[in-house]
Amino acid sequence: MIRPAPGKRRARFILPGLYLALALYVWFDFATAARDGLANLGLFLVTAPVAAVGLLIDSFTTGTRFSLLPDGFGYLGNHAIYYVPAVSVTAGLMFLLGRKIDRRPN
Repeated sequence: MIRPAPGKRRARFILPGLYLALALYVWFDFATAARDGLANLGLFLVTAPVAAVGLLIDSFTTGTRFSLLPDGFGYLGNHAIYYVPAVSVTAGLMFLLGRKIDRRPN
């Protein structure tokens, strides 16, 4: 296993860190925005890989709601139950992408 030199090859930490900062900003923006149909669009754009899987699941089912967004926990609660795991999965994907970038030969 090749270890990066100090101060170099830190994309595995930088990419998820920047992503988490963006996700936190989008959550606060969502939580303070008017509760209309477009308010949650930013949440789904930030978690695009997870939202795409949810849409794929919905294409096979006959439901009229987004299957990954629960119901019964209040407006912010429903979105938080979707958003926190979706951000975690997407941050993990960013970590894996950063690790792949770090392992590239010079």
